[in-house]
Amino acid sequence: MPSASRDELPLQEIVPGYSTRIADWGGITVAFESAKAGQDASSLVKGLPDDRCQAPHWGYLFTGRIVIDYGDRQETIVAGQAYYVAPGHKVIFEEDSDALEFTPTAELEKTFEVVRRNHAAGESL
Repeated sequence: MPSASRDELPLQEIVPGYSTRIADWGGITVAFESAKAGQDASSLVKGLPDDRCQAPHWGYLFTGRIVIDYGDRQETIVAGQAYYVAPGHKVIFEEDSDALEFTPTAELEKTFEVVRRNHAAGESL
């Protein structure tokens, strides 16, 4: 099984202000993610079903505070918590945040395809 420190994974800027150190390990994407406070990714997921990310995520929030919006409810994740985010969500970063996250690669790539297209069309966080 692969192993790596945060700095050993390749850095990718998904969109300005949101970067990740990411690798696919056997169909699961391992990502050390960083996002700035105030970012709302809602506009970047337009075009996915219900305009929400359809990938499930498991992770640990090292620093910060994020709100997960499912439409009918919101959940808040704070630094020091492990989490599961179900498909059908939007994310708001209330504080500068750093996390380690695990996501099925195929589902994540579907999301990133839409995010990249929306960013190229002028959408931003």
